[in-house]
Amino acid sequence: MKKNPLALAALSLSIFAGSAMAAEPAIKICHENEDSYPWIFKDRVGLTTSLLKMAEKIYGGKVEVVGLPWKRCLDDAKSGAINGVVKISYAADRTEFLAYPMAGDKPDASKRLLIDSYSLYRMKGSSAATWDGKTLKVDGAVGAQSGFSVVKQLQGLGARVDDGTRSADANLTKLVGGRVAAVALQTEEGDISVKASPEANGKVERVSPVLVEKPYFVAFSKQFYGSQEAAAKKLWDAIATARESAEYKDLVKNFK
Repeated sequence: MKKNPLALAALSLSIFAGSAMAAEPAIKICHENEDSYPWIFKDRVGLTTSLLKMAEKIYGGKVEVVGLPWKRCLDDAKSGAINGVVKISYAADRTEFLAYPMAGDKPDASKRLLIDSYSLYRMKGSSAATWDGKTLKVDGAVGAQSGFSVVKQLQGLGARVDDGTRSADANLTKLVGGRVAAVALQTEEGDISVKASPEANGKVERVSPVLVEKPYFVAFSKQFYGSQEAAAKKLWDAIATARESAEYKDLVKNFK
């Protein structure tokens, strides 16, 4: 049978177009394998996981998210064993092994996953730990989760830090048990942990104002960013688009 040259040309164009529209590179990123209300959970879907699923559709390639112990998550990103880290704040020392979305010399908050804060928690009525927004006074150590950026902030404020524990609940146990004078926790997670804990509820209070409020990002390993910069930027753009969508805003509004 004689082949139609126009049909062959059309087929060639179709194959070329399909190739040009091939999926973006697969990305594997990790987050801490502890609950962080309302963003990440071990046993249900949190807001951050939902946002990344929405962003994945816009990005056009597979985005795999796994839970790991926080220090291992950072170490794997440093070695290039994993492509990036989920829900991480900007810190200058982290730029040695991670790439953030930047606007000049500052992280670009428009590409963030979320904004969260850290607060100080103490025993109700205690004067062992005070914070006025500028000066931190603590009669003893402050508990903090190992590997979290607030550790360096607390040290910069002159506090002695006990960061030997990973979870918010375990840090609250230290506080109630008198092993630390206060604990520094991510605010939403801290409030939920206090409320859910029979030993802390009604006995532990949050100090105002917050210690710090800042954006959190997906940050990529230097190895991945170095070879797939366009893909990294496309996912950052997809996150920003998904975060501002009516679908995600409705999810945030109705999340429990």
